[in-house]
Order: sequence, then C-alpha cells, then structure tokens
Amino acid sequence: MKTIYILIFSFTFLFSGNIDFAENLSLAKEKAIKSNKPLMIMYSTATCPECNYMKKKVFKNDEVSSYVNKNFIPVVMDINEDKKQLPYSFIGIPTFFFSDASNMKLINKSLGGMREEKFLTVLKSIEK
Repeated sequence: MKTIYILIFSFTFLFSGNIDFAENLSLAKEKAIKSNKPLMIMYSTATCPECNYMKKKVFKNDEVSSYVNKNFIPVVMDINEDKKQLPYSFIGIPTFFFSDASNMKLINKSLGGMREEKFLTVLKSIEK
C-alpha cells in the first residue's frame, strides 16, 4: 500500500504544473489556428534570471499551468537562437506577447518576470 502512495505522489509531482509549450513558432501558430486560441510567445534566454524564475517557479504553479494550457498556445523563443524568427521587437526579457495566430496581430504584451498571482492577472486580462 505504501508503494502505491509513493507512486501516486511521484506521478502527481512529476506531471503537475507543466505547460504544454509548442516546439517552435510555426507549430504554435498551426495549433493556435486549429484550436482558435491566441498565442502566448515568451522571449527568453537560457541565462536570463527572471526568465528562469518564470520557467522553474511560476510555470510550475498548477493554477498558472492549467490556465495557460486551457486558454493559450504557448511557445518560448530564445532571442539569441531564434533571432531571425522573432515576430515582434522588444526592449527586455522576459517579454510575453499575446497574439492572434491567423494574422499575428498583437493583442497585448507584458514585460518582466512576476509572481504567480500577477502573471494570472495578466493572463486573465487578455481579450480573446
């Protein structure tokens, strides 16, 4: 019985709070158009402390991950590796762009890392 509890806890821990990020912008656009959801594009780098905070802490929050997965098609773009494919200009990272995938019209954007509650407020303010 103890083994079952450990397995259930491990499974829940491993798979809770995960955002289903698209592999790249092209695939994200396809998924967004098919699902009629807006894109959530995060500009980031591997060495950005605020970006890593968002990825390791905020995106692991169950409420945040659930809301993002239900309402957006998310994709992370590295400003160094993906610089030729970046659809919008930016002044700092992380920057979150929310857009209509069919025409890439920008709906809203948000600059900087933030705690879970603030990020949820930003997410919920996006008009679909």
